[in-house]
Amino acid sequence: MKKFYNSKKICVIAIAMLTVVVTLFFVGCTSKQIQVKQVDGIDAGFGDRAYEYLQTLSGEALQNRTVGTQGELDAAKYIAGLLMDWGYESEFLGEEGLGLQQFKMTFKRFDGEEIKDAPAHNVIFSKKSGEENSKGEIIFVCGYDNLYSEKADVNGNLWKADGSYESGSSAAVMLTVAEALKDKSCDYDLTFAFFSGSCYGWKGAMNYADNLDRAQLDKIALVVNFAMLGGGDNWYIYAGESKNSYGSYLNACGGNYVTAVPKDRNIGQFILSENATYNYANIGMLSNQYFFDVKQVPTANFLSLNWEINDNPLFSEMKGKDNVYHTKNDTFKNMVERKGEENIKAQFFEIVKTTLTALDDSNSETFGAVLDVARSELPNGGTQSGNSATLANIVLKIVLIAILIAISFAIRANLTKNFDKYVKAKKSKEGEDGDAQEEPKPFEDVDIDADNTQETLKPQKKSENNHEDDPFM
Repeated sequence: MKKFYNSKKICVIAIAMLTVVVTLFFVGCTSKQIQVKQVDGIDAGFGDRAYEYLQTLSGEALQNRTVGTQGELDAAKYIAGLLMDWGYESEFLGEEGLGLQQFKMTFKRFDGEEIKDAPAHNVIFSKKSGEENSKGEIIFVCGYDNLYSEKADVNGNLWKADGSYESGSSAAVMLTVAEALKDKSCDYDLTFAFFSGSCYGWKGAMNYADNLDRAQLDKIALVVNFAMLGGGDNWYIYAGESKNSYGSYLNACGGNYVTAVPKDRNIGQFILSENATYNYANIGMLSNQYFFDVKQVPTANFLSLNWEINDNPLFSEMKGKDNVYHTKNDTFKNMVERKGEENIKAQFFEIVKTTLTALDDSNSETFGAVLDVARSELPNGGTQSGNSATLANIVLKIVLIAILIAISFAIRANLTKNFDKYVKAKKSKEGEDGDAQEEPKPFEDVDIDADNTQETLKPQKKSENNHEDDPFM
C-alpha cells in the first residue's frame, strides 16, 4: 500500500510540473490586461483644432519648413509663440528667441548637394509637475520640418511638398495636446519638443538626446513620439519589440480605435547606429524616439499607416494608393483627397483623446504603476538580430515541447510500472491464498484479463470497495 501512495505522490508532482511548463509555454502568447477608465467629456472639437493647426502649417506662410531656410525658422518661432502664450517655459534662450535650441546640420540633399553647417532649430518648452515631488518627466516629441526646397528635377524645380503627412500633422496633433494640457496639473513634468532635421535622419532628436547626461536621461519616465498621422488607413502605438506594461496601457487607452501592431511586420535588415539595441529596424522604430530608445529610455511611437498590406519593403500607408511619405506628393491637398477631411479629423481626435486619457487623474495610479516598471521591462541592451530573435523563439518552443513530451511519458511510464506491480502482487497473493479477501483495486471500473498475453481492460460492475482504501482516490 505504501508503494501505491508513493506512486500517487510522484504523479501529483509530475502533473504539477506539467502545469507549470504549459503555463510558461503560453504566457508569452497572452497579453497582459490593463484596466483603463475611459474619460467622458473630452472635447470633441480637438480633431477640428488639430486640423486647423495643420492648415496653418501647410499654408503659404509656413509651407516651406526645409532645414537651412528662413521658412524653418519662421515655423519654429510660430510654434514657440503658441507655447509661450499657453504659459509653458523653456531653458533655451538663444539669439532667435525663447525656446529655440539652435544647432548645426551637415547633410546631403536628395540631388546629392552637400549642405554644411546649416542652422536648424529645435523648439523645446516644459511645464513642471503640479506635485511637490515630480515622478519624472514625460517628453512629447515630433518633427516639424519638411522637404519643400528639395529639387524635383535637374532644372532646379523644387518639390514644393509641405509635408502634411510626414511632419505637419504630427506637429498639429502635438500642439493640440499642449493646448489641452496647458492648465492641467500632472504627477510628471511635461516637455514638448518639436524637432528640426527629422526629414534627414531625425537629426534634431539626435542632437537633443545626445546633449542629455545620464541623470537627465534617467529622469525621463517616457518619450511619446507623434509621426505620420492622419494619412494612413490605421493608427498604431508601437512601444518596442517586446510586450511591456506601459505599451499595453497606452493601447488600452486607445480602446477599439487603435490597431494592434502586427506580429509579422516587415523587418528591414540594417543597422541604425553602433549602440543599437537591435541590428534591424521596422517603421515603428524609425522616428525621433529612436535616439532615446538606444539610451535605454522607455518610448512609444504613435503613427498612422497600414502595416497589414506590406506592399512596400518597409511600410504602406493606404490600401490601393501610392505612398506619399518622403515624396513631392506629400501635400495637404493630396492628403485630403486621399483620406477625406472628416476622416483626418476623426483620427486626430482619437489620438489626442488617447493621450489625454493616459494622463487623466482617473488613471494616474495605473499610469504611475506601469511607468514604475517600464525600465525593468526594456531589452537588456544586447544587440540582437531579427533572425537570431526568431531562432531563439523557435529553440525555446522546441525545448518546451520536448519537456512536455518527456513529462507525459514519465507519467505514463510511472502509472504502467505501478499497475504492473499491482497485477503481479495480486497474482502472487491469489496463489498463496485462494480464499483471501480481494485486494483493493486502483481503478474501480476496470479488470485485468490475466489469461491474455496482452493485458486488456474490461468494463465491469462497480466494486463495493471502500474508497478510503483506494490509493488513487
